[in-house]
Amino acid sequence: MDSGVQFSKDQGPSTPTQIARMKGVPYSEAIGSILWPVMVSRPDAAFAVSTLSQFIQNPGAAHWEGVKRVILYLLTTKDHWLTWGGHGKTIVEAYCDADWGEKLDWHSVSGYSFHMGQGAVT
Repeated sequence: MDSGVQFSKDQGPSTPTQIARMKGVPYSEAIGSILWPVMVSRPDAAFAVSTLSQFIQNPGAAHWEGVKRVILYLLTTKDHWLTWGGHGKTIVEAYCDADWGEKLDWHSVSGYSFHMGQGAVT
């Protein structure tokens, strides 16, 4: 996702024209199709997919653009690999963070990241 981009439920369609435009967009199918590869082999995109999946019930144009950006990212980086180890001592590190209601929708968000050597594991 682009840094600084905020997604909220207020970006969902509210006028009849916007609702009609988003009716034919396969948003939930797109989320479903990228969810499996991201969870299995692409942890670097997991946060973006989990954020965008919160808007499956009423996605707007901004959410759809975010999904298309994730798909483009996965397509253009399909030949890149996560590697573990390297030339130094292999160290396992874990990080976690929580945002207790600072989002526009007033819900808590938390996340974690495990690193082994120079690469993210999950």
